[in-house]
Order: sequence, then C-alpha cells, then structure tokens
Amino acid sequence: MRSATAVGLGVIIALAIGLLVVFGILAPVFTTFFGLELAGSTALPLTLMLFADAFSFYFGGMAASYRAPSWRRLHGVLVAPVAFVLSPAINLVTGNGPFPGLQGTPAYLLVGIFLAVSVVASYVGARRGESLYTYNRKIARRRPR
Repeated sequence: MRSATAVGLGVIIALAIGLLVVFGILAPVFTTFFGLELAGSTALPLTLMLFADAFSFYFGGMAASYRAPSWRRLHGVLVAPVAFVLSPAINLVTGNGPFPGLQGTPAYLLVGIFLAVSVVASYVGARRGESLYTYNRKIARRRPR
C-alpha cells in the first residue's frame, strides 16, 4: 500500500507542478507571444511544453522515490508510466477514445517523445530522491538524541 501511495503522490505532484507551470508561469508567454490560437510555428511552444513536462516529472519522481518503502529508484521511475496509463484509462471510462484528438503518425510520435522525456526526467528525479533519503537517514543516525 505504501508503494501505491508513493507513486500516487509522485503522479499528483507531477501533474500539479505541470499545471502550475503551463497555466501559471507559461500562460502569459503563450498568450502574449503566440496569441490564444498559437498561429505560426509551434517549435517554441513545444519546447516549452517539453521543459514543463521534464520539470514536473523530475519532482514527481523525486517525491515518489523519497516516500517509497523500498526499491526507491523503481518507484520514482514508475511515476511517468502510471500517469501515461491513467490518462487513456480515464478517457476510455468517460466514453472517449484513449487519445481523443490525436490523428496521424506525427501526433503519436509526439506522444512518444513526451513519454520518453517523462521517463528520463522521472529517473533523474528518482536518483535524486534516493540520494536525499540516504543522506537524511545518515544525518538522522548521527544526530544525538
């Protein structure tokens, strides 16, 4: 149960940070420079979205790794695939297809790129969470009681 809680916490943190970055920090950039309709090149918005994705899953993987009871790195890395499976599952339950609005190979390639970036960022965050946990345990043992 603690494993599911750790991964769930990581997914929630990743989604919350992602929403805050995209709709909080980057929203003025998107509306000011690209307008509400994103006319023109989509290279910069895509790069910013990839950054937001990596940033959020880094912290989600770190939180899951830190809170996991064992196998910390695995729990941190599981944040990205679990989030990736939850989204199509919710879409299927609500009556839509697994990826509504995605058509064609370029769209699915983009989904694959975002998944790869998420997994790599979760792995890096999981390593950081594991090292933070080890460091904090070492300091706690040295501290006099």
